[in-house]
Amino acid sequence: MGQFHGSGMNTRVMYDEKSDNGLVLGGKYLPEELLAEIFCYVDYKSLLNCQLVCKLWKILIQTYVWRKKAEISFGRSLLLYKEVPWHVYYLMCKKKPFERNLVKNHSGECGRDKYWKILSEGGDCWKVENPPVGVPPLPNNELIFEGKQFCFVTSHQSCTKAQIIDLEVEGLTPYILDELQPIIVVSEWYSCRWDCPAIYECAIKLLGKNNSVIDLFHFRDSIEGEKQNQWHQMSHEFKNYGPGLRKISFYHGGADKLFWAGHYGSKMAGACVYVKIPTCQLHKNE
Repeated sequence: MGQFHGSGMNTRVMYDEKSDNGLVLGGKYLPEELLAEIFCYVDYKSLLNCQLVCKLWKILIQTYVWRKKAEISFGRSLLLYKEVPWHVYYLMCKKKPFERNLVKNHSGECGRDKYWKILSEGGDCWKVENPPVGVPPLPNNELIFEGKQFCFVTSHQSCTKAQIIDLEVEGLTPYILDELQPIIVVSEWYSCRWDCPAIYECAIKLLGKNNSVIDLFHFRDSIEGEKQNQWHQMSHEFKNYGPGLRKISFYHGGADKLFWAGHYGSKMAGACVYVKIPTCQLHKNE
């Protein structure tokens, strides 16, 4: 690898930043710029092992390659603090926590309660419809639905459920959440039948240690008259929420307003928690 010469394979070579240690491969010299470019296309597991080869490789990978690899992965520059720890970029590459939906089973394709905790199911309980009954199809131009037509539907008494998202498990480290505080977008589509008005509600909580509430967004809509028989979207952005965020609770529910037996209540689909890539941070000293 360039750090050993002759037969003295057990001799430890001291790092010298002016030498070609780590830059000679197979007897050929590679400039640091070219070596770094090659590393950018190595898978993240192998790149971890490459850090152990020699000090030059470790410095090159940790100070430049991980960041560049993350930028390639997300297809844009990451204008973050210069001192962002390398392992933050590593987790970005490994778990890709940004700009994907963190809500599982967002429309009921996996059943009415998988990944969700049912809090109440009055009337004839929760149900999943495929396709939605008594309303137009879900919007075809919304990528979240992937061309599928699943939705949750409530009944004639209150039906509510919630899902807790552990942000650290999803790859959003305390450093990202506390120091960079990326914008978090929450949204969901909702509707009700043409022949029966309904109530839709949701509440999204940003949770800290011991599930303390850091921030809260609550939305409630009475779907009646011209609002019926069409899909509406609820959306909200959380910004500048401060340090301590670790989990997000996504709660939704509803009921019909005429107390009809069956499933004439509000319908919901495409529950989404979406963390934007932080790209506008300046250096702390600037």
